[in-house]
Amino acid sequence: MSLLDALKAFLTPPPPGKGIELWLYVKCKRCGSPLAVRVNLMNEPSIDYETNEYRLTKEMMDSKCFTLMRADLRLDAKRHIVEQKIDKGEFITREQYDALINAQ
Repeated sequence: MSLLDALKAFLTPPPPGKGIELWLYVKCKRCGSPLAVRVNLMNEPSIDYETNEYRLTKEMMDSKCFTLMRADLRLDAKRHIVEQKIDKGEFITREQYDALINAQ
């Protein structure tokens, strides 16, 4: 690979949907409203150089009771979730989110 090819590969963004996004599905503890939030894994997490892990704090607000929920995620070097915590809400699966949306 030439220097020009390496530079081109470095500067070319990955195609959409190729592991650059993460969807968080949460439910408000106060009103039960489901929420889907997109996280851009290339821009939003911050790296912790001591542990070589990423940290992400995401604040979300539902449209029913306007409760501000705060998710704290710890990601490994490949940006896979290692630990997740949420305040004033709970994490749900995509299937649970779809069922709650369809029930409304």
